[in-house]
Amino acid sequence: MQRKDIGKRLADGISAKLEFDYICERGRSFNEYHLHGVMNEIISALISSVDFLSRPGYAHEALARDVDTTAGRKREVDFYIQAHNPSLTDVCIEAKWAGSSHCSWDRVLLDICRLALVNKHSPSTECLFVLSGPTKEVDAVLKSLERNMPRRNMRGRSGSILQRPVESEKTYKNIYRLRDWGGRFAGNEFVQKGLPKKKDGRPNIPVKINTQLVRTSGTRTAKWQTIVWRILNN
Repeated sequence: MQRKDIGKRLADGISAKLEFDYICERGRSFNEYHLHGVMNEIISALISSVDFLSRPGYAHEALARDVDTTAGRKREVDFYIQAHNPSLTDVCIEAKWAGSSHCSWDRVLLDICRLALVNKHSPSTECLFVLSGPTKEVDAVLKSLERNMPRRNMRGRSGSILQRPVESEKTYKNIYRLRDWGGRFAGNEFVQKGLPKKKDGRPNIPVKINTQLVRTSGTRTAKWQTIVWRILNN
């Protein structure tokens, strides 16, 4: 995709629109559905319909089952921006509304794993994870991830799978090995059931996931916050 700043645009645009809608007394309608509507507006404004097709709720082939492909609902990503021109880049996005019952730490982990599998299947695809909502709830989600997952990455230092917001523009690539988690990951049935199966019937668990903070909107004192990370499988 030519718009390399789509992650930054989403982070800034979503929080600005939430603030606007809140001022207009629409706060009671805030949920994941509302978030997806805001994202759809921003994405539609950023891309050309001549070059791209935005496909919400897209069943990506990287998430298809290798075993029993006809059974059950196909696994979907929230947004898939498909390029008509092979010289342009596809974009895959998963998003969560902090504070929703659908935004537990294991559901966030599942989204990250799915994006990593999409990137493994198509390394040129820009894969983004978006976390948005009330600042306190966003912080609670990140704390829940840190509490439930080992805080050590491949660089040998303590760190969560997702880098926390920073005041400066400095970010780093955080390589996290899920296989090193061992039995605790193996015992998480929810995440495993949400992943596609290999030909031997076992869940397709990414060996390692590379995450990088793309953009965080506002400050910790802001009412709303949106954070975007890039997810890679290398």
